[in-house]
Amino acid sequence: MEDLKINIDKLNKVAADLPEVKRKEDGSIDLEAITIEIDPKGNRIIPDDLFNAYYKELPSKVINQSKSWRTSNGGKIKILGGDPEGDKAIHEAGGKALQATLAQRRTCKEILEEIARKKAPIEYLEDMELPEDTSCLEAANYAQALRAIRGDTKALEYIRDTLGEKPTEKINAEVTALTPEDKELLERVSRRLEAE
Repeated sequence: MEDLKINIDKLNKVAADLPEVKRKEDGSIDLEAITIEIDPKGNRIIPDDLFNAYYKELPSKVINQSKSWRTSNGGKIKILGGDPEGDKAIHEAGGKALQATLAQRRTCKEILEEIARKKAPIEYLEDMELPEDTSCLEAANYAQALRAIRGDTKALEYIRDTLGEKPTEKINAEVTALTPEDKELLERVSRRLEAE
């Protein structure tokens, strides 16, 4: 209970320390009363202390004298120096740094290929009675084969498909919009697929 009282006292003290602002009837801040000037883009510029105290209540397009923008989600973004060209260069450098970071990120395929080449952990190899130099990929395939032998149909399907014996589905569809040439082409493709 004491902790709750201390927190309430803290909140009351913080609220009392906030600078006074004029409010409208609906409780929102009267921006007309605190606006110092309006910049060429239509942004209202207000004093730093009011901006810092009430930035979560302010609408977008409000800037303080130090050029911190009020974002739509209630946060603040510091615009460095307020110089448009300098700010553009900083944003471009940040974008390039992000692209470099993303370029270093490996794909799942690259990661799995690396894992497949590594030696399998010795405890798994001992369980399956495999040599110590067995790769993870070899051990995984061996494990699938053991599962298939024990009756796991998913493991059997994996082995069958990997060996290239996956059955193909034949689709017989009568489409009246096809020309005789189109039908002949489809039949040739179907015969070629069946031969494979």
